Amino acid sequence: MKSHPRNARIKGDPFVPSRFVFGDAVEEQGLEPYEYVIHTEAPTFVCRLVGMDQTPFDGRDKEGFSSAVLYDERDNLTHYVTNTGFRLFDFNFWGDIPTAAELHKVCDEAMQVYLRLQKAYAEREVAPKERDFRVVPTEPLPPAERQRRIRELADAAAEAPANPLKKMQLPALIQQALLGGDQAVFTEAQLALQNQPDARELLLGSARDSIAFPEVMRPDGTVVSYELWALPLIFSRAHGGFWWHFPLLERVEPALADALALPDNTVLWLSPTIFSSDMLIERSCQSLVHLASVMDAGCDMAPQDVEAARATYQAASKTHEPQLILCWLPFIVERGKLDMARVRSHARKALDAAMPLVQQALASEMMFGEAELFSPLPWWEALAAGVHAYNRKRLGLTVAVAVGVNGKPDGMEAVAEYLPEHQAYDVQLLAQDGGKLLGRTPWLLVPDLAPSRIQAWHDLAECLKAADISLREQAPRFH
Repeated sequence: MKSHPRNARIKGDPFVPSRFVFGDAVEEQGLEPYEYVIHTEAPTFVCRLVGMDQTPFDGRDKEGFSSAVLYDERDNLTHYVTNTGFRLFDFNFWGDIPTAAELHKVCDEAMQVYLRLQKAYAEREVAPKERDFRVVPTEPLPPAERQRRIRELADAAAEAPANPLKKMQLPALIQQALLGGDQAVFTEAQLALQNQPDARELLLGSARDSIAFPEVMRPDGTVVSYELWALPLIFSRAHGGFWWHFPLLERVEPALADALALPDNTVLWLSPTIFSSDMLIERSCQSLVHLASVMDAGCDMAPQDVEAARATYQAASKTHEPQLILCWLPFIVERGKLDMARVRSHARKALDAAMPLVQQALASEMMFGEAELFSPLPWWEALAAGVHAYNRKRLGLTVAVAVGVNGKPDGMEAVAEYLPEHQAYDVQLLAQDGGKLLGRTPWLLVPDLAPSRIQAWHDLAECLKAADISLREQAPRFH
């Protein structure tokens, strides 16, 4: 482009505008109480538009669409009215003034276009634009290649504390292991370092940081730094199945950013894909390494084939299976723009702003009962906080029922059996005199790249100790 000479006539070949243009206008007190209609072809005019109009005319009570052009002698104004409650008035013409019949025809056409515009607005509000899914890769490696990758990663982690070069190479190897489709590579590598706690902790810490503080390289070569946060959510459901994709969750983004008083133009993107505890346990949280890059590309993450998952959910939802579901709503935010001090000072406002929108988003895709949303936290802290609240809620309800069955608050003991396939303890409440089963509930481990069974046991023991209930562990039964 170049500067336009000040005294030269305006040049250019612009596109012809649409025939009908609708819009608002602003006055000193704010928006004007009516809209404007512009007709850009002959007869060219601009007029005002209002709704919910009840001006009487011969076709007001007629079935189907009806309209009329009326003249107000007192105010010397022409009005166009419809039996759908719209009125056009204050016509300002450029060029030749049309006849009443000509104006009537143009206004009828304007109303048809306006109704299509309102329908488009409504569809945009109800259904956000669909985005492409990116399915998490789950392709296992050939056995020989898998073993080579495991040894390479474990050896690099073992040598990293004493070898600066290996320490520099380790993050790239971790990324390679997590981004690949074979979750056994990272899992087996960290298990191989059980006898080298420093090396294992370095490996796990680096992997957790790659998920919590993702770096995304865009096609143009720029690198964007994010932080992964989440809102823990617990809700009840009377039916089986769990659905994980809720497009309307994108409405939470501006409300959450405003409630947290983030700086202007801060990027905060909430994932329409939510993650239940079962989904995280299934792949030991490794799939989350894909989340930031998928969201930065404007896509939605799919933990599995969408059509197959939808069919499974619809079949399961036909069964009566009361359940209490723990899940997380992850979001990414620009690095350094959100901290715990800001969250603590705006937590209540953030929850008040987000909760109605979250409930609306969930209800659009899945039936649920009561729901409880928790304050946003950095990813790994959010996992711990969600499990902490969920375990205590389940245990509290179970103890209350058991007391009712037992007839007294004392005389109970807890027996816990670890279920590795569920990464949870099966806690049974028994009567001490006779061993009658009074109730049972799961006690979840916090989802992690390497879930800690010991930490979960200590947490369970402390919780039961506070309730004055003894605890003993039962060895797993293998069949």
